[in-house]
Amino acid sequence: MLDPRLVHMEQRCISVSALSSGSHVIHFADGSTYEADLVIGADGIKSVIRDFVTGRPTPLAYSNSVAYRSVVPSEAFKDLKTDMMRPLCWIGKNRHIISYPVQSDQKVFWFCISEVVVLDIEQMNLVFFTTDATIPLGSVDVPLPWAKLVSQDELLHEFSQAGWGEDANLILKEMKNPSKWYLHFLHPPLSSYVRQRVVLLGDAAHAMLPYLGSGAGQGFEDVYALCSLLGDARARKCHIDDVLEVYDSIRVARANMVQKLSTLMGNIVEKRGPGGGTNAQIQEQLRDIYHPIWHHDLKEEVKRAVTSVYGL
Repeated sequence: MLDPRLVHMEQRCISVSALSSGSHVIHFADGSTYEADLVIGADGIKSVIRDFVTGRPTPLAYSNSVAYRSVVPSEAFKDLKTDMMRPLCWIGKNRHIISYPVQSDQKVFWFCISEVVVLDIEQMNLVFFTTDATIPLGSVDVPLPWAKLVSQDELLHEFSQAGWGEDANLILKEMKNPSKWYLHFLHPPLSSYVRQRVVLLGDAAHAMLPYLGSGAGQGFEDVYALCSLLGDARARKCHIDDVLEVYDSIRVARANMVQKLSTLMGNIVEKRGPGGGTNAQIQEQLRDIYHPIWHHDLKEEVKRAVTSVYGL
């Protein structure tokens, strides 16, 4: 845990500026400033630090997709033919549904493909996605807020077309108080997460669409890489530039790859994939889509990165 004396609450960063010394000054909304040898921007999808790194405003692109979300007691689905006690993806043209169980304390548990661990489940997390594929990407400017409560009637209207099946329609009717999320992402992706001694991680660096469930994981990988490089016992202030260069060399390619795959995943499960939209074609396109995400030796990659900075 961080020393509480090092944490300053209610400090909203509004800009970063560079000093001739090589340090940077963080400017806050209350007029206060802080000078730092290194600035790490982990300020999310609407990052302020990102504008300094890119040298220009970086507007987010609206993906033309929205997600309707709700948590429903699992008791409501006890009579369904579908086994709801495992993660499911229901596929339709320009629409898809994600359902998975969560515990009553709202903590989400992931299930392995090869083994399903039965927990004391009382809730179902439901997400209904819909896309307007006729609109050019990034051509619509969505006013804030990007998440809000909407009526069930709106959701029913969006998913009123026939073909979903009895169970999916029953699930739809249990979405009594859905929230609506306008899905944005960083498009085009950044070519670098570093400028001078300012570095980005997480959504500030590579905000992506949620279709692979891997955005947070890439943020953790960023943190692991940066902490390993900066936390080495041999690290000194003189190493900062080399650390950031190496961090950028390993994280940009990987995180941007996952971002690209996340967008592809959304297209595939809504029958817009490049390989076609039949069930067999969708299965083929999904066959190995998670492989480069799950089967990546991050520890070995970071070990090589640390060695390249400090030696063996």
